[in-house]
Amino acid sequence: MKLPRNALIWCVLIVCLTLLIFTYLTRTRLCEVRLRDGNREVIAVLAYESNGK
Repeated sequence: MKLPRNALIWCVLIVCLTLLIFTYLTRTRLCEVRLRDGNREVIAVLAYESNGK
């Protein structure tokens, strides 16, 4: 079964939006990931800067 190109684009868009919404609902910040294991904690933060252009 082969999907038309338009339907494939919509499927990918729906999956991406679902992942973004799920991430937004389960995490306080989208640009931060925290992993805890016992007494260790690893934090990965995405830092970005807008230059206004």
